Amino acid sequence: MYLTDEEKRILDGSRGPVAQKCMEFLVHYGEVAGAERLIDIDGTADIHPGSISWVPDFAITLEEVEELARKGEKFKVPTFANKPVAPGYIIDGWENCGCFISGQEERNKKFWEYLRPFIKMGMVPILSCNYYLVSSYWPTQGQHCSWGESSAIPWANAILGARTNFDGCFQTAYLGKVPAYDMHLDENRAATVLVKCEAELNKDMDYDLFGWAVGEAIGLKVPAFVGIGRPTTSQLVKMNSSLNTGGNVRMYHIPGITPEAPTLEAAFHGKKPKETLIITKNDLRRVYEMMNYGSSDNIDFVFLGCPHYNIEEIKKVAKLLEGKKCSISLWVMTNPLTYKAAELAGYKDMIEKAGGILLSGACPGLLLGKMPPASVMATDSIKQDYYITGFRYKDKLQVRYGTTEDCIDAAITGKWRGEWR
Repeated sequence: MYLTDEEKRILDGSRGPVAQKCMEFLVHYGEVAGAERLIDIDGTADIHPGSISWVPDFAITLEEVEELARKGEKFKVPTFANKPVAPGYIIDGWENCGCFISGQEERNKKFWEYLRPFIKMGMVPILSCNYYLVSSYWPTQGQHCSWGESSAIPWANAILGARTNFDGCFQTAYLGKVPAYDMHLDENRAATVLVKCEAELNKDMDYDLFGWAVGEAIGLKVPAFVGIGRPTTSQLVKMNSSLNTGGNVRMYHIPGITPEAPTLEAAFHGKKPKETLIITKNDLRRVYEMMNYGSSDNIDFVFLGCPHYNIEEIKKVAKLLEGKKCSISLWVMTNPLTYKAAELAGYKDMIEKAGGILLSGACPGLLLGKMPPASVMATDSIKQDYYITGFRYKDKLQVRYGTTEDCIDAAITGKWRGEWR
């Protein structure tokens, strides 16, 4: 892989052992990915706190980060904190959630002590899986980034027209460089699959199901969508999450909506589609039935907020719960900034008055399956549905999946009455 003179000097240790280790990682990563060179990040980066680097051979230690912070070193590019992982962590609302009560205050202290050197180096503590909704600014079309998270990658590539692969980590943020391959290159961003949606997409759940059906069918390919309407922010987040969970769709085009596709022809860079995929109502129903793998209609626990709920989604839950009482545990998960906004707006009180709990931090999946005792859980998130049983496999957790309204009804009645409509 070609390196500039500056990159060679970093590799030789001229900027110190941590920068050298970071460059060794980027070179190996680039060679494995088939990149011919590194590219400078002129957009943003993100880091999962608790997971400094995801390849053990090139791991950066907390002590090394603390030393960099003491020296006044900064991240090379604007850097935002993804949700806490390894372990996952509840930041706000843990007092009433029924988990992690013992020793939680000490854990709080250690968690913020851990974050301090990263914040000192310039990381903004958004602490959210959809940090892109609450970051101080977005990268613009064509800017190169280093992001992580299933829903975030299509948001950057498709919705913003920025460029990223799934590689947000300390090394890329610190050096401000990434290997130039896949979504960073023009030729890989062209659509190759025309996806025609013949199902009517209205509810958030429709876009969630659509995303999974497409991702499952096309894997890593880049689609152009026709017939999907004009999805809202919440619907785009749902669709992006399931596109990149059911498959690995990092990029897509919606002619007339996404910035790189003013027309259908532009989405394909002037070429003809290599294949056409038609998604029907039956395809959505098949995914819906696959995701409802609970045999019991008795629900023990309802989880909402994967990806993290935005303020409008929290408002919707609060209104649905107004004047009602939950008969089982209900968690509504968001990020710390939106948690504060919900508190100020009175939505937190409305949820808690009904017996639910508003939280910020990591979801049950990244809490390693820690949640209220439950044999049957309900959720409105395909992503959480898919991952949670892996973390709770030995407990044989069953899951019911449906709309937010279905889940709130289950929280109130303790029964699953969702159905395909």
